[in-house]
Amino acid sequence: MNNSFEDIIRELTQPINGQYPRPWMTKLQDPLQAKVFIVGKNQAKTFSAQQVGSHNRLLHALFNRNGETCRDLYNQVTSTPSPTRHNIDALTNYLEHRGIGEILETNVICYSTPMSSDLAQTLHQGSKQRGSEIFQTLLLYIHPPILIAHGSDTRKELGRVLGVKFISEPKQADEVIYQRVSHKGYEPIVFIIPSLALPAYNRWQRWASAHLNNLADEVAHQLDRYK
Repeated sequence: MNNSFEDIIRELTQPINGQYPRPWMTKLQDPLQAKVFIVGKNQAKTFSAQQVGSHNRLLHALFNRNGETCRDLYNQVTSTPSPTRHNIDALTNYLEHRGIGEILETNVICYSTPMSSDLAQTLHQGSKQRGSEIFQTLLLYIHPPILIAHGSDTRKELGRVLGVKFISEPKQADEVIYQRVSHKGYEPIVFIIPSLALPAYNRWQRWASAHLNNLADEVAHQLDRYK
């Protein structure tokens, strides 16, 4: 583990607006080993500073150590997983079945609001900036070769971060869309998929399982080439 990385995460996840920003969900003890980022716009479920307790507890959970895990803390604090969480779990399972375990789930803005549109409120402006800084720090330190961006808003926000305009999302199960981008010496492959968040997910749920299965095949293929 890079101590300076953890120190930076400790600083960036200090409470803001009564919550701890959530930089990621992962099973990894060392997030620096992540090879695949699953990227949304921002989280709906809030990690209330009061509910989580100490900042050290949050850090232990983020790094899956000292008896704490990302998922256990999420389950305890949120009580009811969001529908988006179930859909992200499905994608993660498809990837893991291909032997891809170095996965980190994150957001272009690592700060929670009930609806992503709430980020436009004046109350959240400084928090939105912090959340964006967290994501860009993750890219800077980890440089994952694969990013999977779900949803049109994510595609737009990620495009701003990377300085590119992404092509449209797929319209059918066998259409796997990706493009290689270049940003300050970092050249990830970005896969574009429809939103895993409701209600947008409802528009493609009939072919979602087949598409995620095909997506996982292509991600595995690209990672093999990367090695």
